[in-house]
Parts: sequence; C-alpha cells; structure tokens
Amino acid sequence: MSFLILAALVSPRINPKVEETSIVKADSSAFLQINDSHYKPFDQFMVLMSKYGREVVWTLTAILLFIFGGWAGRKTAVVMAIAMIVLIPIGIITKEAIGRPRPIIPDNDFLTKADNEFSFPSGHALIVSAGAATMLSLFRHSHRKLVISLALTVEAALVCFSRVYVGGHYPLDVVGGILLGVGVAFLFVAASKRIDQLLKPIAKAIKK
Repeated sequence: MSFLILAALVSPRINPKVEETSIVKADSSAFLQINDSHYKPFDQFMVLMSKYGREVVWTLTAILLFIFGGWAGRKTAVVMAIAMIVLIPIGIITKEAIGRPRPIIPDNDFLTKADNEFSFPSGHALIVSAGAATMLSLFRHSHRKLVISLALTVEAALVCFSRVYVGGHYPLDVVGGILLGVGVAFLFVAASKRIDQLLKPIAKAIKK
C-alpha cells in the first residue's frame, strides 16, 4: 500500500503537474544535494557499487549460499532467486506504468552513462533490497549467518545510495524500489515452508 501511494504521488501519468507538488520538489532538492556532493576519492567506489553491486554481488551470493550455506543457505538462495526473477518483469512494467522521467542534470554530473528507461522504481534498489530482506529473514540463526546477512544489507544500502550519487535516480525512486522489493521478498519468505518441501527430495537425491 505504501508503494502504491508513493507511486501515485510521483507519477506524471496520474498528475501531469506532479513536478509542482511539494513532495516532488523536495525529492528533486534532495537529489541535487546528493549529486552535487561528489567527492573524488569516493566517486569510483560509488560507480563500482552501481555497476556491480546488483548483478555480480547478488548472483555470487546466491551461488555461494547454495553450495556452501548448508540447508538454510540453499533455502535462502532459492527464495532469493525466485523473488528476484519475479521482480524483474514487475519492475519493468511498473516503470512504464508510472512513467517518471530520469533526473535531468548536466552530462558532466553523471558518473555513469544515463539510462533511457523510466526512473520509478529503481531497479537496483528493487533487487538488492529483496536480497537483503530474504537474507535477514532466513539466514540469521547463528552469529556467523547474522554477520553475513548484515554485511550484505550494508552492501545493499550502499548500492541504493549509489544510484542517487551517480545521477541515475531520485531518492524516492530508491525508496519505491525498497518498498516493492522488500514487500515481494516477504511474500516468498512467507511461502518458504513450501519451498522446503520442494528442496527436501532434491537434498535426499544429492546425498544418495
């Protein structure tokens, strides 16, 4: 519900004069403050987080969890993969439905090449927040597991921040991505007992 309300507040398809609303003006102001605060030693790190913090980090995470994470790791990896696969088309469809343009700033203020697709919600925030929510829900029942999950949650937060920092998204695009990503992830976490039932025969077959 929170995501739907936020989407309606920033969508030019719903309100053609959305740029004149106080929430969008505040969002644009926050974007400019973050984007104007570039610090050269930090720039390349943010670019790396934006380029590789989603696909590379979270794909490797799922693979390593499935191979080395034991039963909890395998279940977490499967739930996370399903949530992310489902979120990809949801994100594409939602961007088109909301129709919010990308931030408009001078080319020299972009640290990475600007995307052509619509802006809300942030696809990066969508995926990494789903990953973090799944990790914190299912991979936390020991000190080591909790540390790993918290470290990946920090990584996800940095990816989200990087999308605004490099000029790709407004802050509310990221907030929208987090709300939708976490919401969908929790739906699959809630269904994880059924995934348990599917994985047990596979685990028995592997042991044989």
